[in-house]
Amino acid sequence: MMPLWLLKRVASRSEANGYSDLMLTAPLIGIIAVHDRYDREHCLRAGRIWHRAHLLTTARGLAGRPCNESVEMIDHEKALGKPALRASLLGEVLHDATWQPTFVFYMGYPKWTAHASPRRSIESVIL
Repeated sequence: MMPLWLLKRVASRSEANGYSDLMLTAPLIGIIAVHDRYDREHCLRAGRIWHRAHLLTTARGLAGRPCNESVEMIDHEKALGKPALRASLLGEVLHDATWQPTFVFYMGYPKWTAHASPRRSIESVIL
């Protein structure tokens, strides 16, 4: 979870937009971190962790969604040759330089019920 003081600090450095406002309303913000953000196996494991957590919380009546702009900005700053501002801010949250954030999400109790996603029958996907 990201402490409110750091979330406000990250948000204040972003352009005024709905992302910052949305993050400030989240009751729980989580970060999935790996040892090497660019390692394929690490990325796959992080994705599996997210999917399992999301399915488990959904089954228990919670809502969750990715909110990964801060991690995407690490690559954006790197590509533009800018200082690694987002990487250092997220690093402050983790308190351990051996871990790199790769996925940010937020969760809470939904205000509205989402529409169910269309699903195919098991017969249509099994060969």
